Amino acid sequence: MLYKSLIILAAASATLGATPKGFQPTTEATLLVSYGSNIAANGGNVLQKAATQTAPTVGTQSKLDGTSFAVLMIDLDIPTNNPPATGTLLHWMQTGLTQNTRATAINSTTGTTNAFVLQNSKNQAAFAAYLGPAPPARVPLSHRYTQILVDTSNASANSLSTLQTAASNRTNFNAMTVLTQAGLANKIIAANFFNVTNSTATNGSGGSGRATGTGSSATPTRTFVPGAAVSERASGMLLAIGLVGAVFLSL
Repeated sequence: MLYKSLIILAAASATLGATPKGFQPTTEATLLVSYGSNIAANGGNVLQKAATQTAPTVGTQSKLDGTSFAVLMIDLDIPTNNPPATGTLLHWMQTGLTQNTRATAINSTTGTTNAFVLQNSKNQAAFAAYLGPAPPARVPLSHRYTQILVDTSNASANSLSTLQTAASNRTNFNAMTVLTQAGLANKIIAANFFNVTNSTATNGSGGSGRATGTGSSATPTRTFVPGAAVSERASGMLLAIGLVGAVFLSL
């Protein structure tokens, strides 16, 4: 009985939500985010900057009940003048999305999968046009980019106006605060996130091998470390393995 209980605990500790640890609002439902050419986001995996410079295809594996949706994408690791503190930046806010009635094949981290794609069928202007990830040569070098899907089917004109006003100032964007003000904090349908790293500051030699920090000309050469979200997932797996190992040692 003890063995089964610890196995369950180990599995639970290795499970993370579809959003990074500490991010609000959160959800366990995964938003499919595909940049084509077999490049897809999945729970904090690392993507190349060049592959993420145009807006991705987004969708869900199951058909949603709503009639209108919005997608937001936020960088959670903007450097500040007081490291290691970081700020945020809104990279994308597109409202007026509708979902296809039939599933189509899109790229995923395991190949292709059938998904109900969300599209801007009425060519509605984005509240915040898509900005491709471009982490600067400053700590942190690896940035987490979170995408959240919001059901706006019953959103009032005032709710949408609140989103539009918030999107006009991309810096220090707080998704939870904005969605709460818009009355949409409980309308999160799905989410995902990925990492992009500034590789020019990690080659270990010359000027490009040093990450410039605020308040000093340069900091020592830094070796690439995957984004915090990646390490969070790895830590969960290690904890799970450790718990299972402890059970066998106690037998």
